[in-house]
Order: sequence, then structure tokens, then C-alpha cells
Amino acid sequence: MNSVISKFAVGLLLVASLSACETNPATPAAASAPKPELQFVDLQAFDADLSSSLTTQMPRVEVVFFDRVSPSAMPPRLQTWLSSVESGGGKIKITPPKSDITAKDPFLLLSLASSLWSASKLAKEAATKYQYSSAHAYDAEVVLKDDGSGQSVVDHIVFAKRSQ
Repeated sequence: MNSVISKFAVGLLLVASLSACETNPATPAAASAPKPELQFVDLQAFDADLSSSLTTQMPRVEVVFFDRVSPSAMPPRLQTWLSSVESGGGKIKITPPKSDITAKDPFLLLSLASSLWSASKLAKEAATKYQYSSAHAYDAEVVLKDDGSGQSVVDHIVFAKRSQ
């Protein structure tokens, strides 16, 4: 009889200890508040922030850069967003630096245009991801600047809401 009571007590203690180990359910990360200006960082958090800002139908969302970004070597993450603009019927405008255009700038602009055009696989990926569909109602303007050494770099990108 003693062994039955001790087995029951051990079982009860085991159940009690396991129920004491219950973890709190994971809470989803809070979505960041939509912002009219975002700083580009090549992380998924940037995608979530840009999607949030575009989904709220802000009239204008500007993306600025920490680092020097060559227009002919646009990061794939940004190419995907720009491809999504195009796949939604939007236009991409390339604004050259305010200074005089040098002889090599037309090649640079052509390089940027071909880089965006060659991102067709990114457009297909963007079309399948709901997150990127928020860019379908926008046009984009890639604004270039002179970096001081005669080279053009991306100053910022503006996503502007298209009138319906």
C-alpha cells in the first residue's frame, strides 16, 4: 500500500512540476509606426517598415542612405521594391545630379536602367509576396547626387502615391 501511495505522490509531483514550467506564449513583434522617411539598411526590418509606410497610403515616403550606393549596383532588396512599383503599373524616374551632366553620366543612367530591367526575376518574386504589393500604388524617383569626386551616387529614393 505504501508503494502505491508513494507512486501516486511522485506522479502528482511530476505533473505539478511540469505545469509549473509553462512558458508565456510568444507575442508577435510590434509593427513599427509608419514613417514618411526611412533609412535604408539591408535587413528584413527595412522591408517591414517600408511596407507599413506604403500600406497606410502615405502620399510620399522617402528612403535615405547611410552608405554610398552606386546606381549601377542597387542593392537587390531595393531592386525588388522598384520592380514591384513597375509591376503595379508605376513609373520609375531617374533624376541626375543637379550639376552638369558629364560625358559618362548617360552611361551611368543607362546602367541603372538596365540594372532595374534585369531585375525581372525580382519582379516575379515581388508579385508573389504580399508585402511588396503595397508599392503597386506608387511611382518611384531615384535621385542621384555627385559624391564630390565626380561620381554619381544614389542620394535618396522617393515613393510617391499615384493619383487614381
